[in-house]
Amino acid sequence: MAFNRSIIPLLGAPGARLTGTKLKENLTNVEIQFKSLSKLMEEFQPDGIFFMMDLTVEAEALGLEIGFPEDGNPYVKEHLIKGRDELASVENSWRGVSGRMRIFTEVADKMARKLPGMKGSYVIGPLSLAGELIGVTDLCMKLIEEPDFAESVVDFCARVVGEYSRALIDHGADTIAVLEPTAVLLSKRQFKRFALPYFEKLRSELSKPLIYHICGDTEHIVEPMGASGAYGLSLDSMVDLKDAAERIPEDVFLIGNIDPVKVFLQSNGEEVERETANLLEKMKDVPNFILSSGCDIPLETPPENIAAFFRACRNFRP
Repeated sequence: MAFNRSIIPLLGAPGARLTGTKLKENLTNVEIQFKSLSKLMEEFQPDGIFFMMDLTVEAEALGLEIGFPEDGNPYVKEHLIKGRDELASVENSWRGVSGRMRIFTEVADKMARKLPGMKGSYVIGPLSLAGELIGVTDLCMKLIEEPDFAESVVDFCARVVGEYSRALIDHGADTIAVLEPTAVLLSKRQFKRFALPYFEKLRSELSKPLIYHICGDTEHIVEPMGASGAYGLSLDSMVDLKDAAERIPEDVFLIGNIDPVKVFLQSNGEEVERETANLLEKMKDVPNFILSSGCDIPLETPPENIAAFFRACRNFRP
């Protein structure tokens, strides 16, 4: 049986190249980012689009210093929290949605009013935000040596992420993708304690569907991800989607998972078409499949490769 596939790659950054702007300009200016997103929609006509991915927005709003290259991904320069005193200080300084969060809520608002299709927003996951506050290596150690303290940090981060998510929904986001890259480092048991409950709580509190996106090889946690109540799982290119489809409920969408670097960035159009057609053939009998990239498509991805991806799906005949 053939299915009418939705095509929703994790576009965003390549829009800067279409508008001749710098990535930093897009991540700090509502009008510039919206212009880039509009250009992506006009050029490729996906069935939905997310605003640009930036994993530092929430950390910056909590007072962390951000390194901000003109054309590279921003990054946290220094981690603030060493113990409970620093946690209390950060908690006391939190004043709600602030900083560049307001830029992204305004982008979400313009997307809702002016773009067709599904309009999505991103938030960092509570565990990964805790990793930005503590440092990922130190957080992983504290999960083992001081689990109660680690949970205190993740609890606070969940509150921040929840407030930001509600603001994005209030500004028109149709769905929120929760980006939880740090969770791939956890064992299945740790995942069920330190990541999954916070996603489930977020899902229960928000009025729009959530997508769970965890980068890397998530084969070991696919089942609990599928049981999380997520609307969809966005899985990276090293995960076998056909196998994952047999391990999650049929009403949970599988979203992915063409390799953003090896295929989108580094291949030519013909290779992109072939890889995309191969995935579509593999997933042709899976109704709960949305064609996408495995993760955020890199800034320097040739537009002709993105076009080849869309062409392969629109020409596919199982």
